[in-house]
Amino acid sequence: MPDWFADVVIYGAVPVLVGLGVLAAALCALRGQWRVGAGLGLDIWLAAGLLTLAVATNWSTIATVAVIVAVRHLATWSIDRSLGGSHSKGTVTSK
Repeated sequence: MPDWFADVVIYGAVPVLVGLGVLAAALCALRGQWRVGAGLGLDIWLAAGLLTLAVATNWSTIATVAVIVAVRHLATWSIDRSLGGSHSKGTVTSK
């Protein structure tokens, strides 16, 4: 893979993805859909990490992506648990 391509991904595409993730999460939170916004922001953060992994394969990058995946899973589990677990099964209960 050419060095210029890795530079474009690392210094161009990844920051744009992270910025879009923050913007999407903020817009969802402003609309009162904080759970959707958090999930969307974390998914885009994961995509940026995987894109970085595709161009820079070293142990440090692999560890970073593993941490991103773990944070994503823990956040989703925590949100589902705080909502009573009803959303993890695809059913919505009214209170």
